[in-house]
Amino acid sequence: MLFLTALAMTGRAQETDTLVAPAEPSIDSIALLRAEYQQQFDSLTVILHQCLADKDASEEKVASQSREINELEGRIKLLQEAIEKMEQKERFTLEKEDLYKEAKDKEIQYLKNSLKEKEESLRHEKEGSIKLSHERERYLHRSDSLQHRLIEAEKQIIQTNEALKYTQQRAKEAETKVNAATARKKKVVAIQGIALKGFRTPNWSLAPDKLEDGKVVYRIINKNGGSVEFDYTAGASVMLWDLTRKEKKQETDSVNTHFLEIKKFDQDFSYSLGLYVGFGGANLFKNFYVGPTFKFLDFFHLSAGVNICEYEMLTNGLQEGDILEPGFSLTDQISKVWKPKPFVSLSFDLDFISYIKK
Repeated sequence: MLFLTALAMTGRAQETDTLVAPAEPSIDSIALLRAEYQQQFDSLTVILHQCLADKDASEEKVASQSREINELEGRIKLLQEAIEKMEQKERFTLEKEDLYKEAKDKEIQYLKNSLKEKEESLRHEKEGSIKLSHERERYLHRSDSLQHRLIEAEKQIIQTNEALKYTQQRAKEAETKVNAATARKKKVVAIQGIALKGFRTPNWSLAPDKLEDGKVVYRIINKNGGSVEFDYTAGASVMLWDLTRKEKKQETDSVNTHFLEIKKFDQDFSYSLGLYVGFGGANLFKNFYVGPTFKFLDFFHLSAGVNICEYEMLTNGLQEGDILEPGFSLTDQISKVWKPKPFVSLSFDLDFISYIKK
């Protein structure tokens, strides 16, 4: 029975070289089987020696024992070879596992390094993203600030444009006024000046006078003595004839050219004749001036004519130096009378003078 079991195990051991068993025995089980075969071999060897020592043992029994021993020895040898192959295979497997483990460790280390690099890259990307986010917020804040400043600047520009339009309008109006005031050949000029008229405004009063008999009487006197009087005048001059010298044209023999003569001093100014109407004194509506006027040197106006003014004159044949009878009032002896008197005046175009420095 032991022989058959060993044979079956030996056959399975031989089949391991050519067939793939469903479940390959381990090296420990084969070593255990080899130990059993070795024990059987030792037991058969003892039995064979006993048979050889026993003279009564048959040759057939000895031969059978010898064959079993040889078979067991072959099987043990096969098992030994199988054990060596399995040990070699186990060493190869261990080496393969070591190589696989080393490769796996290298792969794991590579993956760790790669993961570390990726983490470092992600960290840099995260820092860059945070930095970009901060930059974005800063630029958005600057954009809002610039937009606010732009809106304020647009408002300021609109206000400035409106103010500029108003200023331009006022400047245009002022320029029109300046041009009108500084024009040398204005048709109508407002002038102001001083007039010398040939009659002095009377200022009647009473002065006591003691006669030779000791009697005191009151004589009529005029406190404004003299025959001429200066008066402040204001009025308008209307130009009737322009006396300004014209430009002259000269021709050469070969080429026709237009140029001015060598100017004299007075040719830079305008001259004209006109009519002057004005007012004078404190009561403008009771003191009129009418007469021709001559404008020279752009803004001087020399006028002469008739002054029509209302004066307070003595009535009832009274004259300066007469004695006022007692019981009469001087006011009752004075009446208002219109009198025409000659005058001469020098006036200035004050608007023109006021704009000379501008």
